[in-house]
Amino acid sequence: MTTSQKMRIALITMVCAGVFYISFSHITSIAQQYGNAAHVAWVYPLCIDGVILISALSLTARVGINKATKFYAKLGRWFGFAATIYANVLHSGYSSTDAIVVNVLPAIALIITVELLIHASAGTSAYRRRSNQKATSPAKLRSVA
Repeated sequence: MTTSQKMRIALITMVCAGVFYISFSHITSIAQQYGNAAHVAWVYPLCIDGVILISALSLTARVGINKATKFYAKLGRWFGFAATIYANVLHSGYSSTDAIVVNVLPAIALIITVELLIHASAGTSAYRRRSNQKATSPAKLRSVA
């Protein structure tokens, strides 16, 4: 993996962690507002945003994924997208358009950064496999001999 690939993944991870923290606090606040105890409320963002992460990982997996898994991964991704956007918007209290926009930004940023992180990591391993295959391809071995 090149230095620029490592740097890109590190930056995506940092941004992803930041927006996850904001989204986490919004969703936890909403869960508590609607009657969940504090020790239970913190599980909500893990479940909602975790579905996005797990679904993306499942869709980029190279082995062990069948059509049913892909279907549920796609369904889970869209459920996670909708749930995190809804919960973050709900946190705004619908007090103004500006409040809604400010509160939805972390949800959208989280969706984008999780997707980028998963695909960047998967792309890096795929890039490494292609590079190794090119280096040891039969055509190159024949031309060396």
